[in-house]
Amino acid sequence: MKALDVSEKMKKRIIRKEDLVADKTAFIDARTPGSDKKENYTIIGPGVSESSQRFINLKEAHGFNIGAAAMPNGCVNSLHSHETAEVFLVSKGTWSFFWGVDGKDGEAILYEGDVISLPTNMFRGFKNIGSDDGFLLCILGEDNPGKVIWAPKVLEDAKDHGLVLLEDGRLIDTLEGMGIPEGAKVIEPASEEVLQQMRKVSEEEMEARVFRFKHRKPVENAYLDSHLPGAKKKSYGIIGDGLATYERPSIVKNPHSFSLELLEAEPGNGLKSHKQEVPQVLMVLSGQWKVSWKGDNDEGETILTERDIMSVPTDVFRSIECVGDEEGCLYVVSGGDERVVVEWSKEVVESVKK
Repeated sequence: MKALDVSEKMKKRIIRKEDLVADKTAFIDARTPGSDKKENYTIIGPGVSESSQRFINLKEAHGFNIGAAAMPNGCVNSLHSHETAEVFLVSKGTWSFFWGVDGKDGEAILYEGDVISLPTNMFRGFKNIGSDDGFLLCILGEDNPGKVIWAPKVLEDAKDHGLVLLEDGRLIDTLEGMGIPEGAKVIEPASEEVLQQMRKVSEEEMEARVFRFKHRKPVENAYLDSHLPGAKKKSYGIIGDGLATYERPSIVKNPHSFSLELLEAEPGNGLKSHKQEVPQVLMVLSGQWKVSWKGDNDEGETILTERDIMSVPTDVFRSIECVGDEEGCLYVVSGGDERVVVEWSKEVVESVKK
């Protein structure tokens, strides 16, 4: 495939899988046996990492955050809760998600391509029960998703291994000789009263918040350009309305501060030239995708492959085309809770009119 023209402006917005920088001490359970082999990634936005050393690929505010976790078989991410929406996309492996104050209220098993939206005010954890190189992508709501709220036992176990979390979000490593700063307050385990107020969610209720890739039901005319001759693509609404021009069902409708959809297309198909006023992030599940853009001061194109991520700025027209020899699947995240207002290029609008 020919070399592609990528401007300096866009290079920082294209995040290859090899650009990700692992943080093995991102959270307070970094030394707890069973959770000590996690690798966390802060990709877009500040995320919720408790490590002062974390690397962020793209710091620009999007109205949501993108992160990831790589965990070997048997590794556990401890019970915790978030102040904003948390959504996981399974890129590789088989994963057990469990929830409740003690992690025993329910369990959902997810496979490659599946997506789960976890409610706020509920302790949740997850475990890799599949391949040794399991990989999860994560979307957190809002520009500032706040702090992680840990289940009491997680804080207790971490303290036994030398890690203490302060109320301002700093992680103190007493085994490395770090002391608690004067005036700083250590986060104490939640009281029984607080625990009683945590949300109770049944397995049936949680299953309604899961997008099952294997059982996906496509919509073939969701976008304006779906009506062009020869269009061969499928759309799946997961969270919110997204870019859909026409009515399309989605799995989860409550506000997240972003929408999420899956685009599945044969080679030569995708989304024709358009732009939108809210941030757009592309995350490749499978296949090869050519993204071409054209703005007032910049134009170019690039190829995205499995696990690559790209943030497309709001001021440029972009087309997104599946290329190569195989059908591809692409997750599209758009900022905001409203249906995205899409401005299609004049060529697309005129072609549809014909």
